[in-house]
Amino acid sequence: MADRWLGWTSEGSRTDIRRALASLRPKATLAFASSAEDLRERVMDSVGTPWEVIVGLSESGVSDMNLAAVVAHDGMAGSVVLVTRNASGSLRSRAAQAGIDTVIDMGEVDAAVAVARNKGSAGGVRTDDAAASAAEGTKPPCDSDDVPFALDEPDGLSWSEMDMASAGSAEGGRGSMLVFVSGRGGVGKTTIASECAVVASSWGMSVAVVDLDLSCGNVYAGFGVGAPVDLAKLGANGVPSIETMGRSCVRLANDSCLWGPCERPEMAEQVMPHVGRLLEYLVQRYQLVLVDTSTTFTDAVAEAVQKADRVFVVHDGAPGSVGSAGRTSSLVVRLGVARTRMVRVENVANPRAKSSLVPGISQRGLEGAPFFQVIDGGPEVQEVAAAGGIRELVREGGPMVQSVKVMLARTLAELGALPPDEDARLAANAEAKRPKFKFFSRRMEVV
Repeated sequence: MADRWLGWTSEGSRTDIRRALASLRPKATLAFASSAEDLRERVMDSVGTPWEVIVGLSESGVSDMNLAAVVAHDGMAGSVVLVTRNASGSLRSRAAQAGIDTVIDMGEVDAAVAVARNKGSAGGVRTDDAAASAAEGTKPPCDSDDVPFALDEPDGLSWSEMDMASAGSAEGGRGSMLVFVSGRGGVGKTTIASECAVVASSWGMSVAVVDLDLSCGNVYAGFGVGAPVDLAKLGANGVPSIETMGRSCVRLANDSCLWGPCERPEMAEQVMPHVGRLLEYLVQRYQLVLVDTSTTFTDAVAEAVQKADRVFVVHDGAPGSVGSAGRTSSLVVRLGVARTRMVRVENVANPRAKSSLVPGISQRGLEGAPFFQVIDGGPEVQEVAAAGGIRELVREGGPMVQSVKVMLARTLAELGALPPDEDARLAANAEAKRPKFKFFSRRMEVV
C-alpha cells in the first residue's frame, strides 16, 4: 500500500480513523473528504498514484459498508479499508466479497493500545517505537528521509519551506524536471515540449506540463483544450494550499495535466512568487514535469531553470537564432546552472546537414553540452499543432517524432528515470543514421 490516503467519517470520529490507519500504516498521510460523494469523485479523478481509501464510523448518510463497496467496485483506489466496531465474521465475509481489502475493528485497536501501555508501565522494553506510537494515535519519530508527502490536503493547509524541503527528500518521491528555453520565439520550443508530454504519457509516465509563458502561453491550444484553468488562483489568497495547486490544472490525458497560463495577462506577476512552490509540489507527485517558458526570462522562468534537472536550449537554423541561443545559454550559466545540466536542441533540422558549434554558441555554456536534432516535419506541423492535433501528430510518427523520442529517452536514461517501456528502451538505444544522398537513386519520372 502507498502512504497517500483519503478518508471519510463523521467530524467527531476523525481521531479514531487516524488511530485506525496508524495501526495499519504508521507513516501514512491522511486527508479527509468533505462528503461521501466528494470522496468517490476525488478517487475517480485522481491522476498518477491512486488514492488509498479508509472509511468508517460515520453517523449519517450512506452506510460505511456500501460506500467502501462502491469505491472498491469502481476500481480506482489502490486499496479500501473499512473501520467499524464489533466486526462480526459475517461482516468481514461480506466485506471480502465486496472487494474491501481490510476491516479494522476499533476494539482491537483499543486493546493494542492497552497492551502497549501495560508493557511500558511494567518496565518492558518496546522494540518497535513506531508501531507503539502508532497504536496510541501519535506520530512516530522519523528521519527527514521518512517524512510522508501529503497531497490535496482538504483543510487548506500550506507548506512551510521546511515542509517543502522534507517532502523533497522523501524516498523515491521526486520526479524529473525538464525545462525548455529559447532566445527567441517561433523556434518550435512549445511544440517539442508538447510532443514530449504525449510521448512520455504513451510510455506510461505521469506527466505534468507547466506553461510559464504566464501572459500569452498557448500550450493548451496544441491539445485542443478550449480554456485552461486560470493559474492566477494560486495567488488569490496568499500562499496557495496543496489542494489549490492540485486543482489548478486541466487534464490532457489519463496521467497528463497542464498548469497555466493565466487567463488575464496582467495577473502574471501575481502568480510568479508561487511558481517555485508549485514546481516543488509537482515533482513530488508526477514522474515527469515539463516546463515550457517564455522567451523573456522572468523571475518564474529563472526559478524553473535553477530547479531543472535538464535545461533544453532550443534554436533553429533561421538567421539570428543561433546567436539568441548563445545569449540564452550564457544567462542560464550565470543563474548557477551547471553546464552538465544543459542540452542543445536544433529544431527543424536537416538530417543530411553537418552540425557544428558556431561562434554564437561556443564559449557560452553549450560547447560540451549534449546535442540533439529534431528533424523537420514539414510545413504542416505548425498547422496541425495550431489546430489541436499534437496527439495525432505523435501518433502518426515519422522522423520528427522519432527524433523527439530519442532525445527524451536518452535524457531520461541519463537521469535514471527511463520508464520500463519497450518503445522507450528502443528509442534510448537507437543509433543516429544520416540519410545518404545517391545521385543515381530511383526517382519518379516527370512526363
